Amino acid sequence: MKRTSLRDMNCSIAQTLEVVGDPWTLLIVRDLMFGLHRFNDIQASLGIPRNTLTSRLDMLVAEGVAHKVAYQTHPERFDYHLTTKGRDLSPVIITIMQWGDRWSRLPEPPVRLLEHPTGRQLDPHLVDRRTGTPLDDIDYRPVRQSAGP
Repeated sequence: MKRTSLRDMNCSIAQTLEVVGDPWTLLIVRDLMFGLHRFNDIQASLGIPRNTLTSRLDMLVAEGVAHKVAYQTHPERFDYHLTTKGRDLSPVIITIMQWGDRWSRLPEPPVRLLEHPTGRQLDPHLVDRRTGTPLDDIDYRPVRQSAGP
């Protein structure tokens, strides 16, 4: 089933979902973020069909979310790594993971985030960058910007 493009919507969330709105795509970004870089490793981790993984990786490279680095020439093989644009998705992935840890039917979280090299368990939280105030403690609302001329 072909999904409707969100490319023309004047919405940052819609624009983001146009790139990473497919569940496989976010899971691929998660695997790249967690240190898997080879096609076969990502495929084994996800159980994703090869053609689906190929098309999602090609799209992530085309969108500048990931880049590929050749590690073998005959046959040609690549490692995939997140770019700065891709690494900027880390808070999104972590927030989705935390939501799933709280609201999924899993008996306990399958992954913990540990500080390297201390091994201290992290408990990430969204804060206002200017004040350091947790967003949960701020009464905020979205305000649409004018579209301009």
